[in-house]
Amino acid sequence: MKDYTYILGPCSIENENNFMLVAETLYPLMKGKDWYLKGSFDKANRTSIHSNRGPGLEGGINIMRNVKNKFPDIKIITDIHETNQAPILSQVVDVIQIPAFLCRQTDLLVECAKYFNTINIKKGQWLSADAMKHAVTKIKEINPKCKVWLTERGSNFGYDRLIVDFRGVDVMKEFSDKVIFDCTHSTQMAGEGITGGSRKLAKQYSQVAHIFEYDGVFIETHPYPENAISDSGSQVELNWIVNNINKLNN
Repeated sequence: MKDYTYILGPCSIENENNFMLVAETLYPLMKGKDWYLKGSFDKANRTSIHSNRGPGLEGGINIMRNVKNKFPDIKIITDIHETNQAPILSQVVDVIQIPAFLCRQTDLLVECAKYFNTINIKKGQWLSADAMKHAVTKIKEINPKCKVWLTERGSNFGYDRLIVDFRGVDVMKEFSDKVIFDCTHSTQMAGEGITGGSRKLAKQYSQVAHIFEYDGVFIETHPYPENAISDSGSQVELNWIVNNINKLNN
């Protein structure tokens, strides 16, 4: 698929060395593909108040800017958490991402629509596919030319795990510009209050996304997932991406 979209990168930027290593590894591999380097500057919804949240806004922007200076044509996507971050992030970020927990926050959606022409909204795990049209409408009313992507990251199945309803793809395609499959977060399940996931299932999801006609994949990847500061159970090894990238849309 010529316009198949790849959102690949670590859950958290963590630090410049880690983010730069992912960029350097994927950059030659993704030439000619619609690839966006993903990394969060702030993991604002960690389970514990004491958990490592990453470099923060200022530190994250400096790291992202350094990556862009080294790879001028690289495209970056990151999460936003507060309205006042939109104008600052627009200086370096190509696509802004609305976290699932904030997908209905009107002020955040409206502010992003003012500063970005492409917005990726993670579908809230408690919402139906059809309900996501309201978030899209809020953005389009402010910026009709804005491309709005919707990313499936699973739906609640009871209190402690997520499942994927593949029927939602066609529903969301009716009112969005792209529907992406988040292969990593869709594997999450909670145990004793701690969110975990399945790296094996994430890999399986990534290789069947095209069968269900998603427009692309969102895969968190890390050089050493077991050492990642967040989502260590579901992030895919960077070497696995290198060895399997050509299988993801065939």
